Amino acid sequence: MPPRRDVWQRRIKAVEREYAAVRLAADRLLEAAERDPTVLTREVALRDLRHALQRLDGTYIIRLFAEFESGLRLFWVAARGVEPPSRTRDLVDGVAAMRWIRDEQRLPAHAVRDYRNALVHEREEAVVPVSIADARGRLCRFFSFLPPNW
Repeated sequence: MPPRRDVWQRRIKAVEREYAAVRLAADRLLEAAERDPTVLTREVALRDLRHALQRLDGTYIIRLFAEFESGLRLFWVAARGVEPPSRTRDLVDGVAAMRWIRDEQRLPAHAVRDYRNALVHEREEAVVPVSIADARGRLCRFFSFLPPNW
């Protein structure tokens, strides 16, 4: 079966659902640990749990974008028959040009990429944070311009 656009959109949405499950579990664990610190193991202190929760959104933004990028790279190979560009910016722009994707859809995907880059590379530059739901929407919207089957 050839790759399908909706498979990649579902994969991106699955990461968002996984985030929601982990967020719920971690929030509940934090509540329980604040009431009774003995629910934590010796290796995990309350400050570790709080730190993990502070970074959870960023972790899942990185995961969302990884799914998006993987799908784009496979699309490029299927559409062009050659290796995709190594720079993700060029990949997004190249797919946008190939599929006539307007700036209204291309630039929001780049905003997620910029935020992901700031998280991964711990850059101090001013980048507008993107919520999980907004990132999922922007990336799935970009994918909606790819053909159903490649």
